[in-house]
Amino acid sequence: MHSRNGRDILNIKRLQRTARIVLPTILVIIISIFLLKEIDPKKIPETLSRVSFQAITIGFVCYCLLVFAKTLRFRTILRLDSSVQQVYPILALHTFWGNLLPMRTGDISYVYLMQRRQNVEATQGIASLMVASLIDLVLLVGLMVVSVIPLLDQLGSQFSWTILFFTPLLIGIGLLSVMVFACIAPELCKSITAKCARPLLRWEKRPLTWIVNNIISIVNHLTVFRLNTHLLKVWAYSLLCLIIRFGFQCYLVSEMGVDIPLIEVLFALAFTNGFNLLPIQSVANFGTTEFPFAWLLNYFGTSLDTAIATGISLHLLILLYCLPLGIYGFLIKPKEE
Repeated sequence: MHSRNGRDILNIKRLQRTARIVLPTILVIIISIFLLKEIDPKKIPETLSRVSFQAITIGFVCYCLLVFAKTLRFRTILRLDSSVQQVYPILALHTFWGNLLPMRTGDISYVYLMQRRQNVEATQGIASLMVASLIDLVLLVGLMVVSVIPLLDQLGSQFSWTILFFTPLLIGIGLLSVMVFACIAPELCKSITAKCARPLLRWEKRPLTWIVNNIISIVNHLTVFRLNTHLLKVWAYSLLCLIIRFGFQCYLVSEMGVDIPLIEVLFALAFTNGFNLLPIQSVANFGTTEFPFAWLLNYFGTSLDTAIATGISLHLLILLYCLPLGIYGFLIKPKEE
């Protein structure tokens, strides 16, 4: 009986692994066909050719600074004693895989590398990613609320103020409230989690028990934060990541010579980044990044072919930046190894 259950679990895992590869690949093909049908393929190299070598270099430097800011953030979240030089390659490799692998499976590389190179428990690594993602989402919602204000007249004819302004604001306040609650009432959070987990643990089913115990461990890691200067530093580094990320992307778009107002580019980028926090990415994020970005710009009045060419060109530059960072993260390892 046990061996049969074991085989069933293995078969389910195989199906899940296959689905993670096959479904995003199908998604890439479908979205790629749709996008490329809407533009002349020559428009992409034309758009890229307008970006000077100097602008590409500045973009790469900014991208390296973004990974540096991420390094400072995760080093602070995890309270690591290791130097920035030791942690930076981990975030460089994580950034590479995060841009390449579908459905946020690139995050597995971060958990693995932190465990292998910095002796960080897997559940602690997952908890740090959850904290960072939650803060990123709050900041992204804030950015969307701020950047949508100048665009309300253009969007107001189709969307209400409730959808455009108050709903994102309430979501941001709600997420912030959850984080504050976890900081000021950690024992209550643990107690609620334990009560919810108790009936599930009584079943004594191996996969379910493992999942529930790991969720409890993650919640325990999440509740170690307090409303103090340490958490303030995490938020400051997260804000720095946000400024660098959107700053250099807006700069690259402006260097492409396309006639798109930067406030529209900023809102489209913020929406797309928030959208891609969900585990819905295709292989190399192709299509799932360009589609919402181009759709919004097209709604604002930019022609669809220009919007798509701009999105694809920006994406290709970011993938180009990821390659040397991935090589660096792979080659540079701690001396102990």
